[in-house]
Amino acid sequence: MKNFLLLCISLLVLNCSDRDRSNPLDPTNPVTGGAPIGLSIQSNRDTITIKWNGMAINDLESYRIYRGIGNNEPILFDEVSAGSTDYKDTGVITDSVHQYTIQAVTTFSESEHSKAQTIIPGLINFWVADMSMYSGRLTRVSYDGAHMLDYENFLTLSAVVFNPQTRTAWIADIWAERLYELHTNMSVKKEIHLSSQPVDMAIDTTGERLFTLLMNENSVHQLSFDGYLHESILLPTTVSRHCRLAYDDITSSLWISNYEESLVYRYKLDNSFDSLITFTGVQDPRDIVPDPFEGGCWIATKAGITLIVNDGSISVYKDSLDIKDISLNAVNGDCYYVGKNSNTSQWETGRLIKQESMQDEIILGNDYPYLHSIQVVPGQGPRGFLVSQAYAWKLLRFDHQWKKIGTMTGFNAILDFALE
Repeated sequence: MKNFLLLCISLLVLNCSDRDRSNPLDPTNPVTGGAPIGLSIQSNRDTITIKWNGMAINDLESYRIYRGIGNNEPILFDEVSAGSTDYKDTGVITDSVHQYTIQAVTTFSESEHSKAQTIIPGLINFWVADMSMYSGRLTRVSYDGAHMLDYENFLTLSAVVFNPQTRTAWIADIWAERLYELHTNMSVKKEIHLSSQPVDMAIDTTGERLFTLLMNENSVHQLSFDGYLHESILLPTTVSRHCRLAYDDITSSLWISNYEESLVYRYKLDNSFDSLITFTGVQDPRDIVPDPFEGGCWIATKAGITLIVNDGSISVYKDSLDIKDISLNAVNGDCYYVGKNSNTSQWETGRLIKQESMQDEIILGNDYPYLHSIQVVPGQGPRGFLVSQAYAWKLLRFDHQWKKIGTMTGFNAILDFALE
């Protein structure tokens, strides 16, 4: 009889122990660890949104939000109802690390803190168009380059631009032969059918004009934002997928580069007698960026960075580098670049400083090889940037002190960027 009682007591204790561990607030619970789970975080300009999985607890009264900024440990910041599974923080400090944890509160106890999540908010987002042949993914990425806001798949993308006046993005899809205007949630606002395949596009926000460079037709189409064709400009060259297009609003000109033929064209939209000018000897031109201060354009080439100014004169910088991509700081005119030294095979990321007569500053060396696409964050002084890294399939985000602050995987090397 005594042994039987001991057995019953042992089974009762064991059952209670198992029941305790199934409690979401039990620190030994193998799923929750005694804390809210599923915490995720996003920043959209000046707002941070955190989400978590709700806890099935009968006497749950609330969730406490803990926040820490910079190097400070999270402290109690706010409290929300038991039915809440998300929270928006609109009192953020841009360019500062924000850390969050969540705690569940019941009638008689408090849970462990959730695993902390960190993010750096800022006043821009990135649009990233994958330009590889076999991927048509468009991704909207947070300021710190570490969190995906939205994504959508298309056929094969060739360009993305953002219109700050309408707060919409335009993309070109080669094989669909279409231009799309998208809301920031990536829903389609407008769809424009084209007569051929668009390899690049540019936008004139002041004149509300779209320009698209068409393969097969070897032409540039000028359209209104509603898709009406105003002009078709025939080009004296064969347009391939590697050709690029840019709009120079200082001189009201189009710039077109042809990689295969090592040619650059400037087409003046004022119908002057010398409306089309050809520049030869620009070796394997890749990306082409208009100068927002003086007109003209910057060109990434296999033999350095080429600058063509309004009078047609040409300057070349970093001629020992095979430049993969460039990005111009629209606030101070600095030119950021990624490239590989043709003599030493060393990789290099740097900037040409406009206010110091294009003095070169090397930012990253061979510790970060295979960088191919770059987008600078505009502003005064040294600035942060987003880059793609081939073979690692990554996006890397660096701040203005060249510290890496964000990484995302699953991206090809050849990308097009736009700033929101």
